Amino acid sequence: MLIQSTWTGMRPFDEQLLRLKQVLKLTDDQDVADALGMNKAAFSARKTRGAFPEDKLFALAAKQPELKIDPAYVITGRSEELERRLQAVSAATAIAGKVKGIESRGDVQAAAFDALVNALAPDEQELLRHYRTANENGRAAIIATAAAQAGLAITAPPPQRRGGTRGK
Repeated sequence: MLIQSTWTGMRPFDEQLLRLKQVLKLTDDQDVADALGMNKAAFSARKTRGAFPEDKLFALAAKQPELKIDPAYVITGRSEELERRLQAVSAATAIAGKVKGIESRGDVQAAAFDALVNALAPDEQELLRHYRTANENGRAAIIATAAAQAGLAITAPPPQRRGGTRGK
C-alpha cells in the first residue's frame, strides 16, 4: 500500500525525490540514481515500492560534504537550520514592529542583528564573536582558516565592514 502525503497529495518517496533533485540541481531520475550510486533498475524498483534509499542518501552526504546535503531535510522536508533562521527572522520582525520612529533605526538594527546571532549554533556564535573582535589581519586569517578547513579556495579578500570601529 502506498501512502500519500496529506500536504501535497504526493507519495513520500516522490516528495523526497523532488527535494533531493532540488538540492542536487538535477532533473532526471537516472542522474539521481547515479549520484546515489545506484543503477537505474534498482532505483526504479525502490521508486515503485516507495522505499526511498535513505542509506544511500546518508552515504552521499558523508562522502561529498561539498554538496551540502541535509539528509533530514530531504527525508522529512524539515531543516533545523531553516527552523533556526525562521525563528530569528520572526524575532527580528517582532523587534522591528515595536519601533515607533525613524530615530530608533540603529537600535532596531542592533537588536535584529543580536536576534539573528542568538539563533546561530553556539560554536557559530563563538566564531562570529572572535571574527568581530579581531583586527583586519585576524579576520583575514579566520576566513583563510575556515576556507582551508572546508576545502575551499579563497576567491576574494573578506569584505570591508561598514561602520563601527571594533577590532581596530
